[in-house]
Amino acid sequence: MIYESRIYKAVPGKLPVINARFANHTIGFFEEFDIGMVGFWNDEIGASNQLTYILSFDSMADREQKWAAFGAHKPWQEVRAETEKDGPLVAQVINSFMSLTPYSPQPSFKTTLQEKRVYEAMPGKLPDLHNRFANHTMGLFEKHGIENVAYWTEDVGTSNRLVYMLGYPDLAAREKGWAGFQADPDWQKARVASEENGALVRVSKHSILRLTDYSPR
Repeated sequence: MIYESRIYKAVPGKLPVINARFANHTIGFFEEFDIGMVGFWNDEIGASNQLTYILSFDSMADREQKWAAFGAHKPWQEVRAETEKDGPLVAQVINSFMSLTPYSPQPSFKTTLQEKRVYEAMPGKLPDLHNRFANHTMGLFEKHGIENVAYWTEDVGTSNRLVYMLGYPDLAAREKGWAGFQADPDWQKARVASEENGALVRVSKHSILRLTDYSPR
């Protein structure tokens, strides 16, 4: 199974039209072509003109076949032409291909608020980072009320990244959960032990996202 993460940076003012097209047309076409849909999000905090979504496919060949069929589908072409008669909706598409780590749960959502985090590991340290998550971090997240949604590594491009998603009931719960996690002596001990030969993470990025109304749950 492969997962494709896609970020659509909307033309200014066009995000509502993109969301409407997905809600009323695109997800129906995805279902028609058996394209797996993990989730669709808009930014809760930060960039306000983005749609982030994740799809799943059996393989890269399966992905190529289904995207080709979708792109050639006349009803989709008609919808696209109609919705873009006043100009394009999407200014930029950023996509990446990922596989679940062995320790990841299958992606599912108990809440509508998620946080996507990307850790770029120090050279040679990605296995140590995986071990820390599998043996310590995930359990401590659960202890402090943070939902482990899914953990991925990238298949194409950068090979030293961990991409993961967490879930929260609301922003206050996120702040409480992270404060408790970071102050937990078990986390501090695990971090010190895992970093005795140097830091594991070179760069970290995160975004706070909310599932759209049309996203599968």
